[in-house]
Amino acid sequence: MFHYNALRYFLCIGMLVLWANCQTPGHIQFPAINAYFQPIAQKDTLHIEVSDEEAVQGNTIPNRLFFTSIPTALLQSIDYLADSSQALVLSRQKFSIDNHITAYWVEIRQFWFQHHSLFLYDASKKLFTDRITVAEWYGGDGGQVLIGSWLFDYNGDDKKDIVRREIQHSMVPNGDEPLERVYESASLLLWKNGRFEDTAIQDTAVLVRQFHIRSFW
Repeated sequence: MFHYNALRYFLCIGMLVLWANCQTPGHIQFPAINAYFQPIAQKDTLHIEVSDEEAVQGNTIPNRLFFTSIPTALLQSIDYLADSSQALVLSRQKFSIDNHITAYWVEIRQFWFQHHSLFLYDASKKLFTDRITVAEWYGGDGGQVLIGSWLFDYNGDDKKDIVRREIQHSMVPNGDEPLERVYESASLLLWKNGRFEDTAIQDTAVLVRQFHIRSFW
């Protein structure tokens, strides 16, 4: 009799737990790293560039927490992130893209490499779905790459888009005096169907002239 009553007891407890879980109202399950981010005040344009200053901005996110919260596939698309244990991960800010998508602005520093990404979190799916490079600085003595971005409503549809600028700098051997070469480009990413889509532009030179990022050379 004792074993029968005990079995009934545990079955009842299990059914109650299952019922409680089924009755839990649906709500947004924010990722664990959410607490490290402060919301940014809404503004027409957000300009993101790499700083050459040593000052650290934002909260430091524990590496184990960050690298287990973000899908590996999204992290693998970041160049030069070879050893996550040596990386300094900083939370900059967060802001809404639309009713479901929140952008988490993250800065990652590792040795000479500085990188800024927007990680897109879809509340309806309860996971990070995409990553966009918005600023970057890397390279060596022979060449460097610098990236900066502007977030604003480019096409007038009341949704934030991204204009991304890139400068490639290199030193080409040429006898005693190496030749210095600088190549500038621009790309446009429009917000469509819940993601930033790389969009063809008619005249890249116009964006290069209109949007200036600070050069280190």
